[in-house]
Amino acid sequence: MGTSFAELRRVCQLPVAAGNDVAGLLFGDRASLPITKLFVDLGLSPSIATVGMLVTGLLGSACMFGGPPIAVIGAALLVLYYVLDCVDGEVARWRQIEHARWGYYEYVFHFIVKPTVFLSVGFAAWRDLGHMTLVVAGVAAAVATLWLKLFFAVPSLVFVGAVLKRSGSGDRPYRDYVEAAVEQARREAEAARARPAGKEVDEVFRLRFDLVTIRALGTNFDVGLLWLLLASAADLFVEPFQFMGLGHMTLRGMWLLYYGVVLPIDFFDYVQTYVRQGRFDRTMVQLIARAHGFCVAPGGAGPRTAHAEPQPDAAARAEDASAASEPAVRDEDRARRAASDEPPLSRS
Repeated sequence: MGTSFAELRRVCQLPVAAGNDVAGLLFGDRASLPITKLFVDLGLSPSIATVGMLVTGLLGSACMFGGPPIAVIGAALLVLYYVLDCVDGEVARWRQIEHARWGYYEYVFHFIVKPTVFLSVGFAAWRDLGHMTLVVAGVAAAVATLWLKLFFAVPSLVFVGAVLKRSGSGDRPYRDYVEAAVEQARREAEAARARPAGKEVDEVFRLRFDLVTIRALGTNFDVGLLWLLLASAADLFVEPFQFMGLGHMTLRGMWLLYYGVVLPIDFFDYVQTYVRQGRFDRTMVQLIARAHGFCVAPGGAGPRTAHAEPQPDAAARAEDASAASEPAVRDEDRARRAASDEPPLSRS
Protein backbone atom coordinates (compact mmCIF):
# COMPACT_ATOMS: atom_id res chain seq x y z
CA MET A 1 0.00 0.00 0.00
CA GLY A 2 2.60 2.53 1.06
CA THR A 3 1.75 6.16 1.67
CA SER A 4 -1.86 7.11 1.01
CA PHE A 5 -2.79 9.58 -1.71
CA ALA A 6 -4.75 11.62 0.83
CA GLU A 7 -1.66 12.07 3.01
CA LEU A 8 0.51 12.92 0.02
CA ARG A 9 -2.00 15.50 -1.14
CA ARG A 10 -2.13 17.05 2.34
CA VAL A 11 1.63 17.30 2.77
CA CYS A 12 2.83 17.82 -0.80
CA GLN A 13 0.11 19.82 -2.57
CA LEU A 14 -2.10 21.69 -0.12
CA PRO A 15 0.72 23.89 1.31
CA VAL A 16 1.32 25.40 -2.15
CA ALA A 17 -2.23 25.17 -3.50
CA ALA A 18 -2.64 28.96 -3.34
CA GLY A 19 0.12 29.38 -5.93
CA ASN A 20 -1.17 26.75 -8.33
CA ASP A 21 -1.47 27.62 -12.00
CA VAL A 22 -3.95 26.59 -14.67
CA ALA A 23 -1.97 23.50 -15.71
CA GLY A 24 -1.80 22.25 -12.13
CA LEU A 25 -5.53 22.70 -11.66
CA LEU A 26 -6.37 21.03 -14.98
CA PHE A 27 -4.20 17.94 -14.77
CA GLY A 28 -0.83 18.47 -13.09
CA ASP A 29 -1.87 17.73 -9.50
CA ARG A 30 -3.66 14.54 -10.53
CA ALA A 31 -0.98 13.30 -12.90
CA SER A 32 1.94 13.94 -10.55
CA LEU A 33 0.60 12.27 -7.42
CA PRO A 34 0.99 8.60 -8.55
CA ILE A 35 4.61 9.26 -9.56
CA THR A 36 5.22 11.15 -6.31
CA LYS A 37 3.85 8.15 -4.42
CA LEU A 38 6.28 5.88 -6.29
CA PHE A 39 9.20 8.15 -5.38
CA VAL A 40 8.15 8.32 -1.73
CA ASP A 41 7.51 4.59 -1.36
CA LEU A 42 10.84 3.71 -2.98
CA GLY A 43 12.76 6.42 -1.12
CA LEU A 44 13.95 8.07 -4.34
CA SER A 45 15.56 11.51 -4.29
CA PRO A 46 13.65 14.45 -5.79
CA SER A 47 16.83 15.26 -7.70
CA ILE A 48 16.10 12.24 -9.91
CA ALA A 49 12.87 13.92 -10.99
CA THR A 50 14.69 17.22 -11.58
CA VAL A 51 17.26 15.58 -13.86
CA GLY A 52 14.44 13.59 -15.45
CA MET A 53 12.84 16.90 -16.43
CA LEU A 54 15.84 17.82 -18.56
CA VAL A 55 16.16 14.34 -20.08
CA THR A 56 12.49 14.00 -21.02
CA GLY A 57 12.33 17.59 -22.25
CA LEU A 58 15.28 17.22 -24.60
CA LEU A 59 14.30 13.71 -25.77
CA GLY A 60 10.75 14.89 -26.43
CA SER A 61 12.04 17.83 -28.44
CA ALA A 62 14.33 15.57 -30.49
CA CYS A 63 11.42 13.23 -31.24
CA MET A 64 9.68 16.09 -33.06
CA PHE A 65 12.04 15.36 -35.97
CA GLY A 66 10.73 11.80 -36.33
CA GLY A 67 7.66 10.63 -38.17
CA PRO A 68 4.13 11.20 -36.83
CA PRO A 69 4.20 8.20 -34.42
CA ILE A 70 7.58 9.30 -33.02
CA ALA A 71 6.26 12.86 -32.66
CA VAL A 72 3.40 11.53 -30.51
CA ILE A 73 5.93 9.79 -28.25
CA GLY A 74 7.91 13.03 -28.11
CA ALA A 75 4.87 15.05 -27.13
CA ALA A 76 4.07 12.51 -24.41
CA LEU A 77 7.63 12.87 -23.10
CA LEU A 78 7.18 16.64 -22.99
CA VAL A 79 4.01 16.24 -20.91
CA LEU A 80 6.04 13.95 -18.63
CA TYR A 81 8.63 16.75 -18.42
CA TYR A 82 5.94 18.96 -16.88
CA VAL A 83 4.69 16.22 -14.54
CA LEU A 84 8.23 15.59 -13.25
CA ASP A 85 8.50 19.33 -12.64
CA CYS A 86 5.61 18.88 -10.21
CA VAL A 87 6.98 15.65 -8.75
CA ASP A 88 10.37 16.99 -7.65
CA GLY A 89 8.78 19.71 -5.54
CA GLU A 90 6.22 17.34 -4.05
CA VAL A 91 8.84 14.76 -3.07
CA ALA A 92 11.05 17.51 -1.63
CA ARG A 93 8.16 18.78 0.50
CA TRP A 94 7.42 15.26 1.73
CA ARG A 95 11.07 14.72 2.72
CA GLN A 96 11.39 18.30 4.00
CA ILE A 97 14.32 18.96 1.71
CA GLU A 98 15.23 22.47 0.59
CA HIS A 99 18.24 23.19 -1.54
CA ALA A 100 18.76 26.39 -3.52
CA ARG A 101 21.27 24.65 -5.80
CA TRP A 102 18.66 22.27 -7.22
CA GLY A 103 16.16 25.10 -7.46
CA TYR A 104 18.74 26.87 -9.62
CA TYR A 105 19.20 23.78 -11.80
CA GLU A 106 15.46 23.51 -12.25
CA TYR A 107 15.27 27.13 -13.32
CA VAL A 108 18.07 26.62 -15.86
CA PHE A 109 16.44 23.44 -17.19
CA HIS A 110 13.28 25.41 -17.94
CA PHE A 111 15.33 27.99 -19.83
CA ILE A 112 16.83 25.19 -21.91
CA VAL A 113 13.77 23.04 -22.62
CA LYS A 114 11.05 25.59 -23.31
CA PRO A 115 12.63 27.39 -26.28
CA THR A 116 14.01 24.07 -27.53
CA VAL A 117 10.45 22.70 -27.83
CA PHE A 118 9.31 25.54 -30.09
CA LEU A 119 12.49 25.51 -32.16
CA SER A 120 12.38 21.75 -32.69
CA VAL A 121 8.73 21.79 -33.76
CA GLY A 122 9.46 24.72 -36.09
CA PHE A 123 12.46 23.19 -37.84
CA ALA A 124 10.81 19.75 -38.04
CA ALA A 125 7.70 21.25 -39.62
CA TRP A 126 9.84 23.26 -42.03
CA ARG A 127 11.63 20.08 -43.09
CA ASP A 128 8.32 18.23 -43.61
CA LEU A 129 6.21 21.02 -45.13
CA GLY A 130 8.76 23.46 -46.56
CA HIS A 131 7.30 26.57 -44.89
CA MET A 132 9.90 29.02 -43.60
CA THR A 133 7.00 30.72 -41.81
CA LEU A 134 7.01 27.85 -39.32
CA VAL A 135 10.66 28.48 -38.44
CA VAL A 136 9.84 32.15 -37.86
CA ALA A 137 6.91 31.12 -35.64
CA GLY A 138 9.14 28.76 -33.66
CA VAL A 139 11.79 31.43 -33.11
CA ALA A 140 9.15 34.01 -32.13
CA ALA A 141 7.57 31.67 -29.58
CA ALA A 142 10.96 30.64 -28.18
CA VAL A 143 12.19 34.22 -27.78
CA ALA A 144 8.91 35.39 -26.24
CA THR A 145 9.03 32.53 -23.72
CA LEU A 146 12.59 33.37 -22.68
CA TRP A 147 11.94 37.10 -22.48
CA LEU A 148 8.82 36.63 -20.39
CA LYS A 149 10.64 34.47 -17.83
CA LEU A 150 13.49 36.99 -17.69
CA PHE A 151 11.02 39.85 -17.38
CA PHE A 152 9.44 38.35 -14.27
CA ALA A 153 12.87 37.56 -12.81
CA VAL A 154 14.30 41.08 -13.28
CA PRO A 155 13.04 42.61 -9.99
CA SER A 156 14.60 39.79 -7.96
CA LEU A 157 17.84 39.96 -9.95
CA VAL A 158 18.11 43.73 -9.48
CA PHE A 159 17.22 43.38 -5.80
CA VAL A 160 20.02 40.88 -5.23
CA GLY A 161 22.55 42.67 -7.40
CA ALA A 162 21.95 46.25 -6.29
CA VAL A 163 20.69 45.81 -2.74
CA LEU A 164 21.71 42.59 -1.00
CA LYS A 165 25.27 42.65 -2.37
CA ARG A 166 25.51 46.23 -1.13
CA SER A 167 28.06 47.26 -3.74
CA GLY A 168 29.20 50.85 -3.80
CA SER A 169 26.65 51.71 -6.43
CA GLY A 170 23.98 49.91 -4.45
CA ASP A 171 24.26 51.78 -1.15
CA ARG A 172 22.26 54.82 -2.21
CA PRO A 173 19.47 52.87 -3.95
CA TYR A 174 19.25 50.64 -0.88
CA ARG A 175 18.72 53.56 1.48
CA ASP A 176 16.23 55.25 -0.85
CA TYR A 177 14.19 52.15 -1.44
CA VAL A 178 14.13 51.10 2.23
CA GLU A 179 12.76 54.47 3.26
CA ALA A 180 10.15 54.33 0.53
CA ALA A 181 9.33 50.71 1.35
CA VAL A 182 8.64 51.34 5.03
CA GLU A 183 6.46 54.38 4.33
CA GLN A 184 4.52 52.81 1.46
CA ALA A 185 3.99 49.56 3.36
CA ARG A 186 2.67 51.53 6.34
CA ARG A 187 0.18 53.46 4.21
CA GLU A 188 -1.08 50.45 2.36
CA ALA A 189 -1.36 48.34 5.51
CA GLU A 190 -3.59 51.04 6.98
CA ALA A 191 -5.69 50.99 3.81
CA ALA A 192 -5.99 47.20 4.06
CA ARG A 193 -7.14 47.39 7.67
CA ALA A 194 -9.67 50.08 6.75
CA ARG A 195 -11.27 47.95 4.05
CA PRO A 196 -14.77 46.76 5.09
CA ALA A 197 -15.14 43.11 6.00
CA GLY A 198 -15.87 40.90 3.02
CA LYS A 199 -14.10 43.25 0.60
CA GLU A 200 -10.83 41.31 0.48
CA VAL A 201 -9.54 40.66 -2.99
CA ASP A 202 -9.15 37.00 -3.96
CA GLU A 203 -5.60 36.51 -5.27
CA VAL A 204 -5.72 32.71 -5.54
CA PHE A 205 -6.14 31.52 -9.10
CA ARG A 206 -9.20 29.37 -9.72
CA LEU A 207 -10.67 28.03 -12.93
CA ARG A 208 -13.49 30.33 -13.91
CA PHE A 209 -15.22 31.45 -17.05
CA ASP A 210 -13.41 34.80 -17.19
CA LEU A 211 -10.70 36.52 -19.20
CA VAL A 212 -7.95 35.57 -16.75
CA THR A 213 -8.70 31.86 -17.10
CA ILE A 214 -9.10 32.10 -20.87
CA ARG A 215 -5.80 33.94 -21.18
CA ALA A 216 -4.08 31.36 -19.00
CA LEU A 217 -5.44 28.48 -21.03
CA GLY A 218 -4.25 30.17 -24.21
CA THR A 219 -0.73 31.09 -23.08
CA ASN A 220 0.38 28.63 -20.39
CA PHE A 221 3.33 26.59 -21.69
CA ASP A 222 2.44 23.39 -19.85
CA VAL A 223 -1.15 23.45 -21.11
CA GLY A 224 0.38 24.02 -24.55
CA LEU A 225 2.27 20.74 -24.19
CA LEU A 226 -1.03 18.95 -23.69
CA TRP A 227 -2.41 20.63 -26.84
CA LEU A 228 0.76 19.55 -28.67
CA LEU A 229 0.15 15.94 -27.64
CA LEU A 230 -3.43 16.10 -28.90
CA ALA A 231 -2.37 17.76 -32.17
CA SER A 232 0.41 15.22 -32.75
CA ALA A 233 -1.99 12.33 -32.11
CA ALA A 234 -4.59 13.84 -34.45
CA ASP A 235 -1.95 14.15 -37.19
CA LEU A 236 -1.86 10.34 -37.28
CA PHE A 237 -5.37 10.38 -38.72
CA VAL A 238 -5.65 13.79 -40.42
CA GLU A 239 -3.88 14.29 -43.74
CA PRO A 240 -2.03 17.59 -44.33
CA PHE A 241 -4.46 20.24 -45.53
CA GLN A 242 -4.33 23.56 -47.35
CA PHE A 243 -4.21 26.58 -45.06
CA MET A 244 -4.48 30.27 -46.04
CA GLY A 245 -2.15 30.16 -49.00
CA LEU A 246 0.70 28.57 -47.04
CA GLY A 247 0.30 25.28 -48.79
CA HIS A 248 0.00 22.02 -46.89
CA MET A 249 -0.28 22.28 -43.10
CA THR A 250 -0.52 19.86 -40.20
CA LEU A 251 -2.23 20.32 -36.86
CA ARG A 252 1.20 20.42 -35.23
CA GLY A 253 2.11 23.26 -37.57
CA MET A 254 -1.11 25.04 -36.63
CA TRP A 255 -0.17 24.62 -32.96
CA LEU A 256 3.16 26.33 -33.63
CA LEU A 257 1.63 29.16 -35.68
CA TYR A 258 -0.77 29.89 -32.83
CA TYR A 259 1.94 30.18 -30.18
CA GLY A 260 4.24 32.03 -32.56
CA VAL A 261 1.63 34.79 -32.72
CA VAL A 262 0.05 34.68 -29.24
CA LEU A 263 3.15 34.46 -27.04
CA PRO A 264 4.88 37.61 -28.42
CA ILE A 265 1.61 39.51 -28.04
CA ASP A 266 1.27 38.19 -24.49
CA PHE A 267 4.81 39.30 -23.65
CA PHE A 268 4.39 42.85 -24.95
CA ASP A 269 1.04 43.15 -23.18
CA TYR A 270 2.67 42.22 -19.86
CA VAL A 271 5.48 44.72 -20.47
CA GLN A 272 3.18 47.65 -21.22
CA THR A 273 0.88 46.74 -18.32
CA TYR A 274 3.72 46.50 -15.80
CA VAL A 275 5.29 49.74 -17.03
CA ARG A 276 1.98 51.56 -16.98
CA GLN A 277 1.14 50.38 -13.45
CA GLY A 278 4.66 50.83 -12.05
CA ARG A 279 4.83 47.19 -11.05
CA PHE A 280 8.63 47.04 -11.06
CA ASP A 281 8.92 49.78 -8.43
CA ARG A 282 6.16 48.21 -6.37
CA THR A 283 7.80 44.79 -6.44
CA MET A 284 11.20 46.22 -5.52
CA VAL A 285 9.71 48.15 -2.60
CA GLN A 286 7.97 45.04 -1.28
CA LEU A 287 11.13 42.92 -1.60
CA ILE A 288 13.16 45.46 0.33
CA ALA A 289 10.45 45.86 2.96
CA ARG A 290 10.52 42.11 3.56
CA ALA A 291 14.34 41.98 3.71
CA HIS A 292 14.92 45.14 5.77
CA GLY A 293 16.55 44.32 9.11
CA PHE A 294 16.98 40.65 8.19
CA CYS A 295 20.33 38.89 8.36
CA VAL A 296 21.85 35.45 8.97
CA ALA A 297 22.94 34.99 12.56
CA PRO A 298 26.54 33.84 13.11
CA GLY A 299 27.24 30.28 14.18
CA GLY A 300 24.46 28.75 12.07
CA ALA A 301 21.78 29.93 14.48
CA GLY A 302 19.49 30.76 11.61
CA PRO A 303 18.03 34.05 10.44
CA ARG A 304 17.38 36.90 12.82
CA THR A 305 16.60 40.59 12.59
CA ALA A 306 19.56 42.93 12.69
CA HIS A 307 18.03 45.64 14.88
CA ALA A 308 15.77 45.90 17.87
CA GLU A 309 13.89 48.77 16.29
CA PRO A 310 10.56 48.05 14.56
CA GLN A 311 12.05 48.01 11.04
CA PRO A 312 11.56 44.24 10.66
CA ASP A 313 7.81 44.85 10.94
CA ALA A 314 8.06 46.22 7.42
CA ALA A 315 7.94 42.63 6.23
CA ALA A 316 4.55 42.13 7.83
CA ARG A 317 3.41 45.50 6.55
CA ALA A 318 4.48 44.49 3.07
CA GLU A 319 2.35 41.37 3.34
CA ASP A 320 -0.60 43.51 4.41
CA ALA A 321 0.19 45.93 1.62
CA SER A 322 -0.27 43.27 -1.00
CA ALA A 323 -3.84 42.85 0.26
CA ALA A 324 -4.49 46.50 -0.51
CA SER A 325 -3.66 46.20 -4.20
CA GLU A 326 -6.22 47.28 -6.73
CA PRO A 327 -8.40 44.49 -8.24
CA ALA A 328 -7.05 45.24 -11.72
CA VAL A 329 -3.49 44.76 -10.51
CA ARG A 330 -4.48 41.56 -8.75
CA ASP A 331 -6.02 40.23 -11.95
CA GLU A 332 -2.67 40.78 -13.64
CA ASP A 333 -0.96 38.83 -10.85
CA ARG A 334 -3.50 36.03 -11.11
CA ALA A 335 -2.99 35.89 -14.85
CA ARG A 336 0.79 35.80 -14.45
CA ARG A 337 0.70 32.98 -11.91
CA ALA A 338 -1.88 31.07 -13.94
CA ALA A 339 -0.07 31.39 -17.24
CA SER A 340 3.52 30.91 -16.12
CA ASP A 341 5.23 28.16 -14.19
CA GLU A 342 8.05 30.13 -12.66
CA PRO A 343 9.90 27.74 -10.33
CA PRO A 344 11.06 28.96 -6.93
CA LEU A 345 14.74 29.64 -6.49
CA SER A 346 14.81 27.07 -3.70
CA ARG A 347 13.02 23.77 -3.89
CA SER A 348 10.87 22.92 -0.92
